[in-house]
Amino acid sequence: MFVSVILSIEPRPRKKGSYTLALDDGRTFSVHEEVIAKYKLRSGMEVTGDQLQKWILEADTKIAYELSLHYLEYRARSRKQLCDYLARKGFAEEAIEAAADKLEEYRFLDDADFALRYVKDKKSGNPAGRRRIVHELKSKGISEEVLETALKGYSEEEEQEQALRLGEKCAGKYRNLSPEEFRLKVGQTLQRRGFDWETVRHVLRHLQKDGDDSYTDMD
Repeated sequence: MFVSVILSIEPRPRKKGSYTLALDDGRTFSVHEEVIAKYKLRSGMEVTGDQLQKWILEADTKIAYELSLHYLEYRARSRKQLCDYLARKGFAEEAIEAAADKLEEYRFLDDADFALRYVKDKKSGNPAGRRRIVHELKSKGISEEVLETALKGYSEEEEQEQALRLGEKCAGKYRNLSPEEFRLKVGQTLQRRGFDWETVRHVLRHLQKDGDDSYTDMD
C-alpha cells in the first residue's frame, strides 16, 4: 500500500476554515479545518491513498455545503439548480450529491416546497400560464410528480383571471390597432406567457368591442 507523509498544513489565504495539505510526493490538497481536527492531521503523519480520498471527499463536501448555504441565502433553489451551481464551481459529483443530500435532510433544499412557492409567486407576479410554469419548473429539474402537486394550487379559473388581467393590459396598449392586428398582438402576448389557446380565446371574447366578433375569429 502506497504511503505518503504530510509535510505541512498551512491556512489558505482568504479561505476561512480551509487549509492546504502538502505531501512529500509533491501533491497538495485543500482540507477543511474540521477534517484536520477530526483526524488529528499533522506534519510528519503517514497517510494512505484511501485515507486521502476519504478526507478529500469529506473536505469537499463540507466546503460545498457551506458554499450552498450562502447560495441559498438569497432565494430558494431547486436541487438541480444547486447541483449545477456547485458543478460550475468545480466540485466532483460525489461531493455535490453528498452536500445536496445533507441540505435536503436539514430542509434547506426542498423541491416540493420550491415548486409550490414558485407557482404562488407566479400567481401574484407577472401573469403566466400553466404551460410556461411547467416548462420553467422542468428546466429547473422538478419532477412530474412534484409538478402535478404544485399545479393543484393554480386552478383553471385562476389561470383565466391571470390571462384576463394581462389581456386588459394589452388592450390599453393596442387599442388603436385594427381589430385584426389587435387580436393578433394580444393573442401572441398571451401565448408567449404560456396560456393555452382556449384561454386566449376566452380573453379575446371578453375584450371584443361593440359586439365585433372578429376578435375571436382566430384559427
